[in-house]
Amino acid sequence: MTGSPNCAPEACASVTIAREGGLTVARLDRPGLQELYLSAAPAAPSTAAGEAEWAYEALTCALHEAGAVGVQERVFGSLECADEILATRERVLSPWFARTTRWPAAFIEGSPPGRTGLSGVHLYAVAGPECTPIRVGERLCGMRFEHAGMTQVYVTSPAVGGPDCRPGDAAQRMIRNAQSYLHSQGAGYRDVVRTWIYLRDILDWYSAFNEVRSGLYAEWGLADPGSQEFVPASTGIAGRPRDGHWGSMDVLALVGPGRAHAQIRPLHNPLQNEAYSYGSAFSRAMSVDYGGLDVVYVSGTAAIDEQGRSVNVGDLEGQVVKTLENVDALIGTRGMSLDDIVTSTVFIKPGQDANVVRRVIAAGGGGTRYGAVMMADVCRPELLFEFDAVAVRVVT
Repeated sequence: MTGSPNCAPEACASVTIAREGGLTVARLDRPGLQELYLSAAPAAPSTAAGEAEWAYEALTCALHEAGAVGVQERVFGSLECADEILATRERVLSPWFARTTRWPAAFIEGSPPGRTGLSGVHLYAVAGPECTPIRVGERLCGMRFEHAGMTQVYVTSPAVGGPDCRPGDAAQRMIRNAQSYLHSQGAGYRDVVRTWIYLRDILDWYSAFNEVRSGLYAEWGLADPGSQEFVPASTGIAGRPRDGHWGSMDVLALVGPGRAHAQIRPLHNPLQNEAYSYGSAFSRAMSVDYGGLDVVYVSGTAAIDEQGRSVNVGDLEGQVVKTLENVDALIGTRGMSLDDIVTSTVFIKPGQDANVVRRVIAAGGGGTRYGAVMMADVCRPELLFEFDAVAVRVVT
């Protein structure tokens, strides 16, 4: 496995990316903390169990080498293969869990292009600080750790709303559940910098979801773009939970006295208007200077222009090019480029040709190749492609 240094040798923080087969290991080092952004995407199609076995054996080796503990995990795959994939995960990781802290995993529907099975696994892990599980009753719903006076809190809000529940009511319960979990950790939605939201049948009720989210943000004092508060970065994409409920979400909050020194700021894209200007309450990206490392959490991004309009309608290649231009311009406001991406997720509308996407990314997508590729509806019927990412640079 070869590494790609991404920092000045004299810096006290560093970023190294290594890739072998379908495994990408992005290692972020700073005093007292090593962070790993691990992405395992099967390079050779197999059975769902075979793909999961390869992925988790590869991830376990990376964790063992770093002495790291998982903090946040998202598993993307075909819903009909979920039980098989998760059973394999448990079998492969059970010896590891016997020696270290167990962390939660969210299974997200997202079939690999042209087949069923595992699209990939994203695992964020850390070495150095002690990681503490977050539980609600018997349910493991998150992890937390402290470094440099700031606590990172990751929680997963359970899928909510059965067949008799209206989707808007389910969304309200899902977001309020997340707020409740955060409160149990001394945090709240005012401390949230990133959400990942997965909605069943998103095209049928995304407007209703936006109304619920905007209403709750207004209730919590987050919705006024002119205020000193900000709305989190976010991904909102199609994904059926395993139990048939309406949605699920992951949340990252930062809390503690160290937050005051972290320089947290929403980013504004010169090529796009703000999402909240057309009723979707999220920031295009959130930048956090963690002390030597500037980490940009890039929201789900698509081919939308400065007027909030979908562009290159019906043209998959054109939408991919425009999306990557949008992301490049966005992280460019922090002195970064696509080469500074350490992990990414690619969503392609079902029925579209994934080879077109792969070709565009291979031609100049930089770090966009570090992640999982899956089929999923985007929030507008005419949008054929969406992309989210984490980009990092050393602050000198």
